[in-house]
Amino acid sequence: MTSLKHYAVAAVLGLLALAGLAVPWYSSRTLDTELAAFADASRTGDLVVHKLAHQAGLFKSTGTIEFQLRDSCDADTSQDPSSFSVEYAVSHLPSIHGVMQFEWSVLPQGTTAAAIEKVIGPGKKLSGTGALGYSGLVKTDMDLPELNFSNDGVTFQVTPSKGSLTADARAAQFIWNLSSFVARGKGDALDMKGLSLNMDLKDRNLGTGTIALGVEGISTASVSIQGLLVSSETSETNDRLSTKVSESVKVLKVSGQSLNDLVLEASIGGLHAPSMRALLEIGKASCGFNNMTADESQRVRKAVETLLTSGMSIGIPALKGSGEGGQVSANLMLELLPASGGPIALEKYLRSSGQLTVTGTLLNPSQIDMALTSGFAEKVPGGVKAAYSYQDGLLKISDKSLDAGMVKNALAQMDQQINNFLNPPKAPVPNPLEEIVEEVELPDAAAPAPAAAPAQ
Repeated sequence: MTSLKHYAVAAVLGLLALAGLAVPWYSSRTLDTELAAFADASRTGDLVVHKLAHQAGLFKSTGTIEFQLRDSCDADTSQDPSSFSVEYAVSHLPSIHGVMQFEWSVLPQGTTAAAIEKVIGPGKKLSGTGALGYSGLVKTDMDLPELNFSNDGVTFQVTPSKGSLTADARAAQFIWNLSSFVARGKGDALDMKGLSLNMDLKDRNLGTGTIALGVEGISTASVSIQGLLVSSETSETNDRLSTKVSESVKVLKVSGQSLNDLVLEASIGGLHAPSMRALLEIGKASCGFNNMTADESQRVRKAVETLLTSGMSIGIPALKGSGEGGQVSANLMLELLPASGGPIALEKYLRSSGQLTVTGTLLNPSQIDMALTSGFAEKVPGGVKAAYSYQDGLLKISDKSLDAGMVKNALAQMDQQINNFLNPPKAPVPNPLEEIVEEVELPDAAAPAPAAAPAQ
């Protein structure tokens, strides 16, 4: 009985050992297969895998991938591409972080390496560590060392920076933080503090998600900026794309003047998402719509027509700022209503509105009186406001109707150009019979008939 227990324990341990070996074996085999497939799929395009040297192992694999950055739209085969290599080491032993862990570093190659080393010095590289999670999510942290270099009479000081990248088959999140960037030379200086970049993309191909670039402070010889934030948000709902871009500055000091709480927002809403995907796909494949087939040209026209007839909006929802003399705020919006069919008619489906408000002492009393007297502005607490609207061919400024003839003519010309693009004139189809007749030389009716032969 004791021997039977020993055999059972040995069998269990053997199974555990086999299972322990099966996981790294499968991990190594999968990595080998995926890298080979990735290299084969990346032989063309802008980012090309030039060389792949992979050494597979049961518990650890290492290798190097050399990439080349090429202009796939440039037909010149003699172009000198920029190149860099990625050295990696992968552990196939599973852990709490994932099914495999890896280390990597990026080094420039060839003429690119010589040019970069000339600027920042030799040995500087981007490196990091990461893991492949059990759900297929890849996450890696990355580090860039401190950089001190000079170029063309300007010295640069860049503090060490850190970042992270998380990605799956569709989405990606990228975060990067840099505490200080200083450049001095040629009688000027630039000092930036607290730089941060945060990208959270739900769909990398379509660009949906959020992007934010922040700088705590920027200082030059003549300008000082505090609290700069540039952000964008793109979302898709029910096959409709909407994008909002925002720029804001807490304090801007220039030429002895101080401006506060500056905000600029721009937005595009209601774009037909499938049409945008089609345009992005064809534009990429045809090098910016320069090398299209007849079918692709037709798809582009159809996508543009759908975008224009399905409705959209574009504008500046907010533009504002304040200073010692007062405040300024404005907005401007254009809306293209869905069309019921037929040719494009902007005069019928386009609407626009906007307003401008100025308060404080930014306008002197005579300027305020002139604006009020003209009827194009109205008085508001602390200042004046002007507004306009255009709808159904009627133009109003502060409820005062104006002749919209120039606007209608401009829209009519745009209609003609758009419709000519959507429905280009067809080239006449040659008639083969007419071409044959033209090639045959018919006798001239005015020419005398040939003389009869003399009788024998």
